[in-house]
Amino acid sequence: MSTSTSPQACVPVATDSQTDIATFISIITAAFSSTALTTAFIVDIDKTPPPYPSPLVDAARRERHFSRGILESAASGAELVHAGDWSAIALWETPTYQGKPFIDSKAQPGPLLSEWRDRVKAAKAKYLAVPAVSNATSANANAEESNSNSPAASVSESSSDHHSQDNTQERQLRPFYHLSFLARNPAKQRVQGSIKAVMTPFLERAKAEGVPAWLEATTPQAVRLYIHFGFRVVEEIVVGKGSVDALGWPAAGDSAEGVKAWAMIFDAHLSD
Repeated sequence: MSTSTSPQACVPVATDSQTDIATFISIITAAFSSTALTTAFIVDIDKTPPPYPSPLVDAARRERHFSRGILESAASGAELVHAGDWSAIALWETPTYQGKPFIDSKAQPGPLLSEWRDRVKAAKAKYLAVPAVSNATSANANAEESNSNSPAASVSESSSDHHSQDNTQERQLRPFYHLSFLARNPAKQRVQGSIKAVMTPFLERAKAEGVPAWLEATTPQAVRLYIHFGFRVVEEIVVGKGSVDALGWPAAGDSAEGVKAWAMIFDAHLSD
């Protein structure tokens, strides 16, 4: 029986279990209950009327915001894991993931979510793009790949919506691990090592496969945590400037500073 000081194991979430998926979604909902970016998206999509903060943006509404994307990710092969008896959870989109990333799960996004999508995609195109090569080198590589079943050829051809099919960006993205969600369970006492257990196996896989990992952090506290695991901030992203305050609620004037997030990458092993 594990204790709070014992090494924790990373346990796959049974994605065919309604109970496990419901538990996962409820933890995400609780952990992100006051996240400014989520508030801004919901208010924008719903056109939530004043006063602000609004009681209409409650736990049930936040759960609906998260549930569809998480269910789609689970059904499409994302890896959902937990550790410490659900003390910590994570959702990883691996390089072979073929489904939509959570960011694209809303069929009718509001202006703020659309702005967020564009800013994140631009950041990915900048930092995750396949390195540019000369025309001659590219031609030679294409000729070799057309007659090859090598692993390199397979990787370059195994593109998906998540990693390379982006009509708004011309550059193809290299394979990468995407940490879509990481959360502590606020309903349970913290279990030492549980966050590490749902993080490090995937970062070790990224190292072994020679690919980066990527995430978008939504709080300064999260940024510090991810830096501890080897990520670095590559871009600060602000959305809703002029329309929402720092907590995500509609605002005007000087208080409408927008919501801040941070694009982060794990790639030190690629420069060795």
